[in-house]
Amino acid sequence: MWKCECGEFNNNDLDFCVRCQKIRLTDADAQSDQKKQLTTRAMFRRIQDFILFDIAFCAIVALYCFFVELGELVPELHFPKFDLPQVLKTTLPLIAIILFQVLLAINILRMLYGAAINSERNQLFLQRIYQMLSEKEDEKKKANKE
Repeated sequence: MWKCECGEFNNNDLDFCVRCQKIRLTDADAQSDQKKQLTTRAMFRRIQDFILFDIAFCAIVALYCFFVELGELVPELHFPKFDLPQVLKTTLPLIAIILFQVLLAINILRMLYGAAINSERNQLFLQRIYQMLSEKEDEKKKANKE
């Protein structure tokens, strides 16, 4: 048995109070989980931020590649010469871009997964409410027929 705020005692199997139709909240459910729920607009704004950050990172890597090769292309300019092995000149930017793309994809998929889980929870909750309302309406119809 659990006691509602209105004072009604209800069966443990029920999630709603019989008298006031309020949702039963256990101590764990009543506490905030400190997770930030994203709206669709906020989610797409965050994806836009990810993409802009990705473009900026790729531009920085391109500038790095440009300045590394600039000393070899234009020797009369007095840029400091980078003494890097050829392997590092070509593979470091590629590794950085690939790792950044993987991290970007993982973060976007985590955000979409969280949104899908919240959507599924909301759908199950709304189905339960609809089921209880339809049962209550059927009981009223039966009571009116009798």
